[in-house]
Amino acid sequence: MNSYLESAQRYNDQECTIIYVGKLADHPHWSFPTHKHDDLHEIIYVIDGKGSFTINGTKHSVQQGDLLVYNKGTLHEEKSDPEFPLSTYYCGFRFHEGVHPDRDWVVSPGSEPVIRSNRYSEELCSLMQTMFNEFSIREDGYEYISHHVLKAILIIIHRMSHHQRTASEIVLSNNLAERVKDYLDTNYRQPIKLKELADHFHIDFYYLIHMYSKHYGTSPYHYLIQRRMGEATRLLVSTKKKVWEIAKLVGYDNPNYFTILFTKTVGESPRSFRKQNQKDMFVENGST
Repeated sequence: MNSYLESAQRYNDQECTIIYVGKLADHPHWSFPTHKHDDLHEIIYVIDGKGSFTINGTKHSVQQGDLLVYNKGTLHEEKSDPEFPLSTYYCGFRFHEGVHPDRDWVVSPGSEPVIRSNRYSEELCSLMQTMFNEFSIREDGYEYISHHVLKAILIIIHRMSHHQRTASEIVLSNNLAERVKDYLDTNYRQPIKLKELADHFHIDFYYLIHMYSKHYGTSPYHYLIQRRMGEATRLLVSTKKKVWEIAKLVGYDNPNYFTILFTKTVGESPRSFRKQNQKDMFVENGST
């Protein structure tokens, strides 16, 4: 089942009670010392301004569009930036009794408590404003509307959290791909095997191939061949080393296998490539 649908079903199954809804504004020196809520969850959406939030001992700076999520029992300290006073919507609520402890959370344990502004932030802001307005005016049916708006908010939070995790995974994956490429560029002369390469970076063999191919458009195996053949072409043109010597220098003990790979990659044999390109180079330099 789609993760969004699973989340929607989870929040439909888990009835909740709103304890409070509010709005903070125009308090440049507002701060709240370290505290926690053992019996409720709290969400805070930053409408404007900046602030400093220490959550479970880790300090976070937040700004417009960011969302803070405190699962119950989370220690947190909050402080507005005097130069850019915080303006926030906030809500405290609890799931009804009977919810299994392993499911009594807003964001899964271990997730980042600060969800950065992303493409869902404006939608979330609108929903938080609607819930705040309903609680402020308290017209007939406000509890019913607020209850369902909160469920929509929880699903949007799930989307925002998923979006943030996905973005983080892309960054980590890209960084890892670059590290793998640097390793190949440095060690291409060595007898590298992809399984050993995956073990070196402590990742799954298939993930290595998928991650690298997604980032560079080619597999690490084919990049290694290209890197070796690139060096081989340089040596063929600029030195008088024999083909078998060059094969060994770029990581191939078997010169015949090297010749096959070179011909397939470059489009002509090492000897033919040398003959054509050394001739051009010598003419260009004025050699006979």
